[in-house]
Amino acid sequence: MLVYVINKDNRPLMPTNPRKARLLLKEGKAKIYKYEPFTIQLIYGSSGYIQKSTLGIDAGSKNIGVAAVTDSGKVLYTAEVELRQDIKENLYVRSFLRKGRRYRKTRYRPSRWLNRKRELGWLPPSIRSKIAAHIKQVTDICKILPISNIKVEVGLFDVQAILDPNIAGKEYQNGTLKGYDSKKEYIKVRDKYTCMYKDLRTDIVCSKKLEVDHMFPKSRGGSDSIDNLICSCSEHNIIKGNQTYKEFTGKNNPKVKSFKETPFMNYLNNHLVPLLRKIKSTTITYGYITNPKRNELGLEKSHINDAISITDIIPKEYIGNSYQIKQVRKKKRSLHQMTPYSSKKGNPNSERRKQNTKEKTISNKKWCLWDKVRIKETSQIGFISGFGSPGFNIKDIKGNILAHAIKPSSVDLVCRNNNWIVTTV
Repeated sequence: MLVYVINKDNRPLMPTNPRKARLLLKEGKAKIYKYEPFTIQLIYGSSGYIQKSTLGIDAGSKNIGVAAVTDSGKVLYTAEVELRQDIKENLYVRSFLRKGRRYRKTRYRPSRWLNRKRELGWLPPSIRSKIAAHIKQVTDICKILPISNIKVEVGLFDVQAILDPNIAGKEYQNGTLKGYDSKKEYIKVRDKYTCMYKDLRTDIVCSKKLEVDHMFPKSRGGSDSIDNLICSCSEHNIIKGNQTYKEFTGKNNPKVKSFKETPFMNYLNNHLVPLLRKIKSTTITYGYITNPKRNELGLEKSHINDAISITDIIPKEYIGNSYQIKQVRKKKRSLHQMTPYSSKKGNPNSERRKQNTKEKTISNKKWCLWDKVRIKETSQIGFISGFGSPGFNIKDIKGNILAHAIKPSSVDLVCRNNNWIVTTV
């Protein structure tokens, strides 16, 4: 267990043991700088003894592994970070609601969303959010540890080669859709102009109009890949709505090959690495180097162990802390929801919904969404996930419910959080 230290000029020093940190705080020679991870700041000047450290980053679209290792092999910091996956869905819902509102309020106004130009270097919002999350984690670590070098694993993936390892030359131009005018035409021909829900949902009478449906809805993160599309009649498609194939039919849907992560990994070298080089000296490595290195060190497959292997330093002593970090959505600014609160009452006054509450004052004490708290009776550590009439609900970092509608008097506040929640492993 270590306590991270910075001097009075906000420069990171080598971490210290909890006893020494406690004495510095008691004697008034230091103050608390940060609770997660716990960091103190010296009040008096100190250059301190600093060892060179390398920060290894196992980049990913869902999870990030980070590890800070000194040149002598001391592991000072490790963490596994879980990123948000709801950016695309939220943008789709916002777009759906806005288009509906425009149609109701200004139905005769000409369309204006095609006159906007994208800036040079534009990235999709979901990818931009994930790259920003990588930079955020690296910046936070460099503030509390003397990092001298960053090493990140990148890769370049060819989706067509993944599907067909023997593809070469002109075969790249002879894709599945060759000879078809559109995806819709291909899907209807592939499914023999037959509604695929006809025999699975016999309680619904098929209409004559054929459409193309997403087995896993686009509003819930589904892709436009032909493996996720199916021929359906308009009647089945309307009743299915926002359900998945399994929810609608009760059967497991045909296996869909997902390549949602590959575009992000292909963006790393051109977009993430230049930003990292503005922070510290950065070098790159590849998966075919990391995997043998991890096996050579005898480490199990994990994001943290991959990050340690990326540093290319043999870990001799694990003296630092290991954290589990999760990115959350705290400030939900939308007033209206996809599903109205009440079909009769609605929300005519644009009042903020209870689900959108980010803070609440109870007994003259303010509680905020995702505050880290300790339950007095069980000593469990959790986070405020929502507010109810008696108090609030508490979940752990994995989403398991620890307490429901618990009173504020039954918990102690550990620290406040913003868009990141942290727990020690």
